[in-house]
Amino acid sequence: MVKKVIMIIAVVFVTIGALCIYGVYRFFNPFGNEVNKELSDSYYYTRDNKGIIYSPMGNWFELGKDEMQVDMSSFQVLGRDYAKDKNHAYFKSRAINNDIDLASFRVQLGYTPMDKNHVYILNDNYYHIGQEDKKALKILEGADANTFTQISFDFAKDKNFVYQNYIKRDSLDVASFQEINSRFCKDNNGVYYYSYGDPLRKIEEANINEIVSLTNYYIRDNRNVYFYVGYKDTGRFDQVVSIPFKDPESIAFFEDVELIKIDANVYYRGEVIDNADVATFEEVKHGYTKDKNYVFFLGKIMEGADAKTFKYNSRTYTFSDKNHTYEMGKILKK
Repeated sequence: MVKKVIMIIAVVFVTIGALCIYGVYRFFNPFGNEVNKELSDSYYYTRDNKGIIYSPMGNWFELGKDEMQVDMSSFQVLGRDYAKDKNHAYFKSRAINNDIDLASFRVQLGYTPMDKNHVYILNDNYYHIGQEDKKALKILEGADANTFTQISFDFAKDKNFVYQNYIKRDSLDVASFQEINSRFCKDNNGVYYYSYGDPLRKIEEANINEIVSLTNYYIRDNRNVYFYVGYKDTGRFDQVVSIPFKDPESIAFFEDVELIKIDANVYYRGEVIDNADVATFEEVKHGYTKDKNYVFFLGKIMEGADAKTFKYNSRTYTFSDKNHTYEMGKILKK
């Protein structure tokens, strides 16, 4: 009975404390509503609706805030960190100091600024707190503003070129270029793997006409599954691997993107998990898997681990079976 009363009192105090903290937060919160919550979570009206405040993601307590001097009647949000009024365009809280065409100034997909004359690249993400004489934007040389389209975060194109992270990729065919998923793209000349800031890697054996996206990380054609492997046991691997398949319906995925089932095998980082029983194979967590016979860590059998009792304890964040507790695939010594 005493323990129950103590628990109730503790819950009451915690609740009161949380309400007090929330009340203090609300009291000092300088914001009114978001100006346009569909386009940005960083531009807010003041509490009296007479001004505009920029605060990254609304996190004024940790990331700060800037009250902006804008024309309220014409102010509009263009993207997460872009806005304009009748007098200026803004990046975050600061007026853009380039010679731009304000009337046509817009932002594609929330992060590519452009006007009727040019496509621009942001010079410095910290322009809003930078030096006064520093320009906010630079022109993306050669880009055609009339036909420029931002396809995704990584790719854009105009009538002349495909751009990867604002770098021209002369070898790509504009008319046939397509993103397959967040790791692969193609044109009439090939299938390519890409990662941010790196050149495209052509997958020579891929059948362009049969490419299908499986997940954000995997594709296949009519012969092979393709995916990128960054590391193996020996260290850095950094290659796209291919695994042949017989039945496309047999291909299955797990929460761990480095695991894949193809036909009668399970693979980890592109290598077969030896002795895995596909029918009973399951993912545990954090690199641990098991089947009816074995427990595996990063695709390797954990000798001596008991598959029937092996489990993850979410309260203690530990892995154990009836005999031992394990850390990084090894028995944790007491």
